[in-house]
Amino acid sequence: MWAYEHGVVTKASPGAVWGCYEDPAVWPEWDEELRELQLDGPFGAGVTGTMHLHGRPPLAFAVVEAAERQGLSTETALADGTVVRFVHRLAERADGGTRIVHRVELEGPSAGESLGGQIAGPVPDAMRRLAAVAEARGG
Repeated sequence: MWAYEHGVVTKASPGAVWGCYEDPAVWPEWDEELRELQLDGPFGAGVTGTMHLHGRPPLAFAVVEAAERQGLSTETALADGTVVRFVHRLAERADGGTRIVHRVELEGPSAGESLGGQIAGPVPDAMRRLAAVAEARGG
């Protein structure tokens, strides 16, 4: 398994950050890699969907865990059997803000620095934008 983790602190409450996750229309505001996110049902554990990335073919994914104001995890199976997992954790801070931690995990034949680095590379910028969007939405 290959893994990468990055955290950021925001003044936004866990509820405001959670709102950025549960509304698929907001995801492209904080994830520049994403053109559109479509879900096959209401946001929550068990829902599946499609990520439409700029310049890449669509990717199917599943929300495997979702706990309001606490976090979520998604999984995407690649053609070679490698599974890409994004784990998003929210922790409320004493000042009412939130510590957001995103973890990228790869398991399977392509798990390694080459693919992992490509996938995880945009995470720090995306997390800064997520914090800013959550603050702007009433954090």
